[in-house]
Amino acid sequence: MSSRLITEIGFGAIVAAALLLWLGSHLFPEKIPSLTRVLSALMRKRSTRIALVLAWWWVGWHFFVQS
Repeated sequence: MSSRLITEIGFGAIVAAALLLWLGSHLFPEKIPSLTRVLSALMRKRSTRIALVLAWWWVGWHFFVQS
């Protein structure tokens, strides 16, 4: 099994999980909140917004600047 195949299976699993969560949030809105609700709850705190900016900076630095 090649590393490319493992990577593709991993990304496929992430996409499948995201689709299942999306479907679950529409079928059972009282049990599974939508992504909009989750993000708005996370963005209420200043520390979370700062962490998000730092994570975005880290991703940009490691994948785009140092290529």
